[in-house]
Amino acid sequence: MADKQNTILQVQNLHTHFFTESGVIRALRGVDFSVERGKVLGVVGESGCGKSVTAQCIMNMLPGSGRIVEGKITYYRRDSADSRTEAIDITSLPPRGRAMRAIRGNEIAMIFQEPMTSLDPVYTVGSQLMEAITLHQTVTRQQGKEIAIDALAKVNLPEPARILDAYPHQLSGGQRQRVMIAIALSCNPTLLIADEPTTALDVTTQAQILDLMRALQEETQMSIIFITHDLGVVAEMCDDVAVMYLGKVVEQTDVDTTFHNPKHPYTRALLRSIPRLTSDDKSRLNVIKGRVPDPSVVPSGCAFHPRCPEMIPGLCETHTPEVLTLNGNKQQVRCLLYDDKLMAKSSSPIALAEAR
Repeated sequence: MADKQNTILQVQNLHTHFFTESGVIRALRGVDFSVERGKVLGVVGESGCGKSVTAQCIMNMLPGSGRIVEGKITYYRRDSADSRTEAIDITSLPPRGRAMRAIRGNEIAMIFQEPMTSLDPVYTVGSQLMEAITLHQTVTRQQGKEIAIDALAKVNLPEPARILDAYPHQLSGGQRQRVMIAIALSCNPTLLIADEPTTALDVTTQAQILDLMRALQEETQMSIIFITHDLGVVAEMCDDVAVMYLGKVVEQTDVDTTFHNPKHPYTRALLRSIPRLTSDDKSRLNVIKGRVPDPSVVPSGCAFHPRCPEMIPGLCETHTPEVLTLNGNKQQVRCLLYDDKLMAKSSSPIALAEAR
């Protein structure tokens, strides 16, 4: 059980399916992780691992064909007046109901991957920013405008009053992303979900956005779920890391342990794929062989075993790994290599020793 005082969000055994004409797509197959108050959790993994779907489930805004078929998402709301904590089951709330609408965009906000598709091109920045403010706060139009200008100023946009009257196409990519951050932060959320917020930006603008988000996080002490492919961003931004593969979290620990003592073969493979400045210019980049399987046809046993360089024949393709706790509750991993009871029955102790 999560410690309600230190945990702001807990995801337990989350299963999400998409019911399509061609069949059922099992996008999430038992996602488990928690987010601590005031901390940044990085969620990493290849495309198709379920990172964005997990974010949509937390926001309770799945597309029409998507359904949460099992599991629970608990948001721990803290009353600032008396520090009491209320556990809210997001999965039990109607997506369009008043309770969920009061949380979405107010207490839990989201920055989407591509601002040009998230911002409405026919409305000014001010209209879209003030809509979020007036929806969740009891303010006059003039007060809403002042809050909007202040929000744009906080994200270091020059001449915020002028940008308030601009349309999205009149801004650069970096400015649009700052507007998205301003909208997300306008109601002072306690949890922010950032879904690859710097993917479409150049390197210089990306660094500025990351510095801005880290500064705002330290100033407001909000929690962040940071979804990204870039492990360099994870090293700079995050306190903890959850590694996802094919709809499951296969490893979760703090950021230092992720980089210096990773346990799951998939985590190690991702780290080997990072280009090194010290490597020979003529050497080939390390890649993970194969690709993420179709979620409608999940391999038996450990889903990573067809691509795993440490796969133990006769074991990994037949047994589904459970969550194991290592390093004194510091690290959680789904891998048969660390299941001592199962390994004791293995007929390949030499392969096991080499894999470990």
